[in-house]
Formats: sequence, structure tokens, C-alpha cells
Amino acid sequence: MRSHPATAGRSGGGGVDELSARLRAAGLSPTRRRRQVLEALDGRRRPIGAHELYVELAGQGHRVGMSTVYRTLAALADAGLLHVFIHNGETRYRPCAPGRHYHLVCRRCGDVQEHPAADDGAWLDAIAAEVDFEPDPRQAEVYGVCGSCLRTGPDGLGG
Repeated sequence: MRSHPATAGRSGGGGVDELSARLRAAGLSPTRRRRQVLEALDGRRRPIGAHELYVELAGQGHRVGMSTVYRTLAALADAGLLHVFIHNGETRYRPCAPGRHYHLVCRRCGDVQEHPAADDGAWLDAIAAEVDFEPDPRQAEVYGVCGSCLRTGPDGLGG
């Protein structure tokens, strides 16, 4: 399946100017820590936890505190640059493209694919109006099993 057009070609870390521009467009100042965290997350398909990211950054020689990583991830998620996933009770983060789209999450390997919404979301709006509910379109996740895992597993859903 193709990646979302807004994320295509972004793997491998954008330059400082691109990262700064993305931060500014999201209403955030492009601090060194925000750029470091965005660069570390850029191009990832699987969400990562704050502690895991902290260990990775420290292992690369970045002098960053754990609380700074948590605050930075929260700020980037609040600005819409990251999507927040809850997996086995742990909060995990992954870059998120702008615009209405769905996150297809593999229950087996944890891979996440973004897929542009082919509709305007009228089906969700109709359901929401019927039950008096305000959905958060940033949390549009569909869980299942990716094609790679389907081909390697016997039942397609065990796991």
C-alpha cells in the first residue's frame, strides 16, 4: 500500500530548514530539541514510546532529559505533527501527515500506514450527530493485520 502523499519522500530526516518550516507551520518555535525529536521520528512507520526515544537520542550523544522528551512529544502531538497511539497501556508517537486520513494499524507487527480518506467523513459526521458525539478526526485508527503479517501467519488474525 502506498504511503500518504504528505509523508512520501520524508524518510531519512529532512534538513534543519524543512524541520523548522514544519514546526513554524504548526505554530511552534523551531527549538533545537523539537528539531532533534522530529528528525529522530521522521520516516518511522511504527510508533515509539518516550523512553525508547530518550534512550535512542542519548545513545546518539544528544544531551537531553527524559522530561524534555516527554514535553516535546506532547507539544508536537498537540500541534498535530505527531499521532498518539496507546498500545498495551503505553503512549507511543509517530509522525502524522496533515489532512483527513486513516491510520491502518497492524496488531501483529505494529506497523502503521496512513491512508487518505476517500470521502469527506460524512459517514462519521452522521453517526456523531445521531448519538450526539464530537469525534476527533486525528484519532481515526483502524486495527487489523497488514499484508506482510497475513502472508506469514496461518490464521491472519492471531497475535
